[in-house]
Amino acid sequence: MEIAENMLFQNSNGKTIRIIYFNRVSSIIYAIDMGRNRWPYLIHIESINSLLDSGELKTLSEDPYFLSVVSDDLSNAEIERRDCAWEIVNFVIAQMESEELIYITKYREQAIKKAIDVYSVNYSTIKNYLIKYWKGGKIRQALLPAFRLCGAKGKEKKKSSKKRGRPNKDGAKTGVNVDDTIKKYFQVGLNRYYYNQRQNSLKTTYELIIKDFFTESRTDYEGHTVPVIKDIDQIPTYPQFLYWYKKLNDPKKELIKREGTRHYFQNYRTIIGTSTQDAGLGPGTLWQIDATQFDIYLVSSVNRNLIVGRPTLVCVIDVYSRMIVGFNVTFEPFNSYTGVMMALVNSMTSKEEFCLQYGITLDKGEWDVSCVPQRIFADRGELNGKQIEEAIANLGISIQNAPAYRADYKGIIEQAFAQLNLNVKPFADGIVKNNQTRGDEEYRLKANLTIQEFTKLIIKCVLFHNNHHVLSSYVLDEMMLEDTVEKIPSKIWTYGLRNMKGQLRMLPESTIKHHLLPNDTGSVTSRGVKYKKMLYASDYTLKNHWFQNARINGSWKIKIWYDPRDLTHIYVVNEDGEFNKLTLLNHLSKYRYKGIDEIEQIMRYEESLDSMGKEKELQAKMQLFDEIEAIVGEGRQRTKVEKDDELSKTERLRGIRENQRAEREQLRKIDRNDSDENNLSEEINIESSVVDVRDDELEMFRFTGNLDWNDENE
Repeated sequence: MEIAENMLFQNSNGKTIRIIYFNRVSSIIYAIDMGRNRWPYLIHIESINSLLDSGELKTLSEDPYFLSVVSDDLSNAEIERRDCAWEIVNFVIAQMESEELIYITKYREQAIKKAIDVYSVNYSTIKNYLIKYWKGGKIRQALLPAFRLCGAKGKEKKKSSKKRGRPNKDGAKTGVNVDDTIKKYFQVGLNRYYYNQRQNSLKTTYELIIKDFFTESRTDYEGHTVPVIKDIDQIPTYPQFLYWYKKLNDPKKELIKREGTRHYFQNYRTIIGTSTQDAGLGPGTLWQIDATQFDIYLVSSVNRNLIVGRPTLVCVIDVYSRMIVGFNVTFEPFNSYTGVMMALVNSMTSKEEFCLQYGITLDKGEWDVSCVPQRIFADRGELNGKQIEEAIANLGISIQNAPAYRADYKGIIEQAFAQLNLNVKPFADGIVKNNQTRGDEEYRLKANLTIQEFTKLIIKCVLFHNNHHVLSSYVLDEMMLEDTVEKIPSKIWTYGLRNMKGQLRMLPESTIKHHLLPNDTGSVTSRGVKYKKMLYASDYTLKNHWFQNARINGSWKIKIWYDPRDLTHIYVVNEDGEFNKLTLLNHLSKYRYKGIDEIEQIMRYEESLDSMGKEKELQAKMQLFDEIEAIVGEGRQRTKVEKDDELSKTERLRGIRENQRAEREQLRKIDRNDSDENNLSEEINIESSVVDVRDDELEMFRFTGNLDWNDENE
């Protein structure tokens, strides 16, 4: 059995341990007891294998210890405490020359002493931080305080006229509770007086807020208009203003508005990692990510007569082995959050289901890569943005940024792009021709592949690269030469797993998707969870009566996560923080296994058909209106000619029911006459047909009488 970091094992007594480090060279494993607050301890792999073989130890397939929380729902206090603990943990780890040293007592104690001096915290605090970090899977969210287990989060405080908080020392002034109106005054005042180049102090900003919202104009004894505070006991205090300033303030916005954008990016922007390309520890240590616009034009999957342009290919490659661990084909621009994140999701999750969507069945070990890297190396484009940095950092991954306009820093992945282009160009149509001259055939008109067909083509090229492409320029070390390792990415990957110190980090697929999948807002309606005119449902939504409640109380908004490559499923987070999958309803099966771009094309195509139909309908309706007007006009004219003006209104309105009965009898009489005439014409036709038959028989008799019977007898 392959042992990997973050795996959970449980013995017959119910004790659960997590593997937090595995040295494949020495076969030493460090594990931590999930039920006790103690340091990690050493286990030999032989002990684990023997316990597994005897059945005394079993592997847990589900990991209940990972925290799935929505970052938007975290309070400032939770974020502050989490980030403080994260900084201390990283400081302690940074003191070690290698990760394994932190599990050895004497080295760990030295690092903790330094952290105590730097951060002025006690030994127990640092110990608790490290143990939480290891138990939680070595991700930042593991260091969140347990606020979720206490208090009444989300419940409104009871409204009361009594002032909340500590009474004033003088006992005279009671003060005022800060409600939504006063909070709005604070926000408006900060935007008006604090977030600008004037650089007013907070005290001045507070006083100007009082002037704008808590004063009124009065006339003094000399006739001058002066501002006067309405009620000194009903204004918020300066400490209250400071409290809400800290809750409402965005430090980035404050620095940019007060100091300028350039000053912020030069002195205060977040810098994570370096540009050092060190992947010597083995597979999964360092990945490179890049995006390129592929040199081919594609056609629409809805209507192949439509040319939809060139696709963007986002690729992720393992630096150590040169293995392409994942990719994404999209029409999103280079720096799109969606395009980059879907490439990372594809890299960190199983490829079997992904390939099956395109009719490709993987052999065992053909593309068996589903792990979380330690570092990701990118330029200023792909992973530039607070949302992307936060999502990746929450998985315990650090980002290394290359300098601008230095593609040579990512030569490995640039070479992979070149190889993919070389494999595709000789066979595909619609390939870009750079030096096109006058009179040459327009290459864009030759396009004939859809994005689904192109993605299938790229999968085939990736499988060839990983399992058959020889890396001529790859430098093998002495141990690789002794083991006769082939210069093929999959062979190097396998060798690295067995012999190098690097280890694969495993996280639940739901945790990866929770942090990396793009999110949006859907609506819970009586017909299902609605997103982009499509409807979804699941066992969870039905058991909790979502649609029944929506029908009774009205629909409501909900945050959803989705895979833009395939909108057959969307995801929601329930009250317990669990990731739940919702499936497209059966009557919308035409959208199954289709990406967001293709679905939008289908919807636009349907709208165009509806528009054409409505134009024809309108034209036919105009003709209908003319025919109705003609019939009404004819009836109006005849009635005008035959109308007896001497009859009074009363006489005309009298006997409507008798008139209707007489009209009905008249219509019946007309119908009977028409029926008799039809029967008579049928009898005439029958008689004429009989006469015709007799005439035919007589004519035949005359004909046979003229025959020469003597000749026949002879």
